Amino acid sequence: MTERDNRGQPHGPERLPDEQPPPDPTDLTNQTALQHGAPSRWLVPSAVLAGVVVVLSLVALQLQLVIPIVSIVFVTVMWVLMFVASRRTPDIRRKNRLLAWLMGGMAVGAAILFATLYAVEASGIAG
Repeated sequence: MTERDNRGQPHGPERLPDEQPPPDPTDLTNQTALQHGAPSRWLVPSAVLAGVVVVLSLVALQLQLVIPIVSIVFVTVMWVLMFVASRRTPDIRRKNRLLAWLMGGMAVGAAILFATLYAVEASGIAG
C-alpha cells in the first residue's frame, strides 16, 4: 500500500487543463451573468435603480437638503462609472464582475443613505 506523494506536484493554474477539477455550477463566479453577456445586462437594471433613487431623493428634498443631494450625486456617479467601465474594459468576465460590484455598491450606498435620512428624521437632529 503506497500512497503517491503529491507535495511536489504543481497545483492550481499550473496543472494541465485535463487535470483541472470540473467547475462547480453552484459557485457564484461560474454564473452565466458573470461569464457571458452584454453589459446592458447590468446597465439597464442599474439605470432603473438609479432612477428610483433619484425620484425618491427628489421627494425627500421636502424633508432635508444635504442627504438627498448626496444620494442623487452618488447614484449618478456610480452609474457613470458603470457606463465607462462597460466601454473601457475589454475582458468580458472582468467587465461583468466589475459591473456587478459597482451595481452592488450603488445599491448598498443608496440603502445606507436612505437609512441615514430616516435615522436623522426620526431622531429630530435636523431641527
